Amino acid sequence: MDKREFVEKLKTSKRVVIKIGSGVISSESGLETEIIDNIAENIVSIAKNRQVVIVSSGAVAGGLHAMGAKKRPTNIVHLQAFASIGQPVLMRAYSESFKRFSKRVAQVLITVDDIQNRRRFINAKNTILTLLKWRVIPIVNENDTVVIKELRFGDNDILSFHVSNLSEADALIILSNVDGVYSKDPSKSGAILVEKFDENAQITAGKTSRLGSGGIETKIEACLKASKAGKLSCIINGKKRDALKKLFNGELDFTFFEPSIEHTQSKRSWIEECNPSGVVVIDNGAKESLLKNKSLLPSGIVKVFGGFSRGDIINIEDSEGNLVAKGITNYDSSEIERIKGQHSERIAEILGYKYSNDVVHIDNMVVMGRKNE
Repeated sequence: MDKREFVEKLKTSKRVVIKIGSGVISSESGLETEIIDNIAENIVSIAKNRQVVIVSSGAVAGGLHAMGAKKRPTNIVHLQAFASIGQPVLMRAYSESFKRFSKRVAQVLITVDDIQNRRRFINAKNTILTLLKWRVIPIVNENDTVVIKELRFGDNDILSFHVSNLSEADALIILSNVDGVYSKDPSKSGAILVEKFDENAQITAGKTSRLGSGGIETKIEACLKASKAGKLSCIINGKKRDALKKLFNGELDFTFFEPSIEHTQSKRSWIEECNPSGVVVIDNGAKESLLKNKSLLPSGIVKVFGGFSRGDIINIEDSEGNLVAKGITNYDSSEIERIKGQHSERIAEILGYKYSNDVVHIDNMVVMGRKNE
């Protein structure tokens, strides 16, 4: 796929996620309303033929300006406080910009826990799809006021991939303050724009923004994840006037990522990305069954580690500690501890009830080293 083919496929997309970075819509003097207005106008233009979900950073930057702070703090509590001050400022700016085009917007705040918990994942998905059905533009941001440092997405770049996944979007467009990915720091002489990026590309990343927490690495990571999931993805310069219009017209320089042909399904992509809540160890017989596209039965489980609940993601490992699969468990850790090594027919006898004959069904599992059809 070359750049022209990418643009032609992008034109056929029915739903896109547009991630807008802090460095695009904010500066030392606060939110750049003229840039936000131009982006809103562009989004309304391209949304005539498709649905658009926005993932926007900028809450912390808005809070910093409102409080007259000159430097982004590293203290997570201070960041949370600045985000709580800046979030309504950010949403007001978007609301006023889209109001000029008689478009409503809605705020959706998400944390990594919402993505990794299947029930909350589905709830967030239903909310966003309902808003799109109502022709309201969802504006998603990480819930900075409650998130802890270890669980931050990184300036919403990785969050934008997850949102493209849960919203079942065809494409992910990341707006940055540079034209795309460069061979080295674009502020240095000799830097060359990488038009088509693949995992073998050699780059030297530049610095992160003072106003944001991400960098080019997290943007690349998000686009590679989207590519693996079979989505179109690209990084463009959102500070350029009419950048989105020019992108869809093939008049822009940018970096694109070719979607994988053998991409994973939405649920399996989600399972791959989730952190496991626990581990079960299986015997060789169970391992061979999983590799043959079979579900995990309690009879093949020999050990259980961690305290996890029904519906959580767990790792399935062999006796040597090798990861065999990941999946959604039908039983919690205490229940599996009681039924491990037993035939499925005995589950109700041992527990007094039964959810399923299998601990992890093959439809809710990603087996490593085997293609999931």
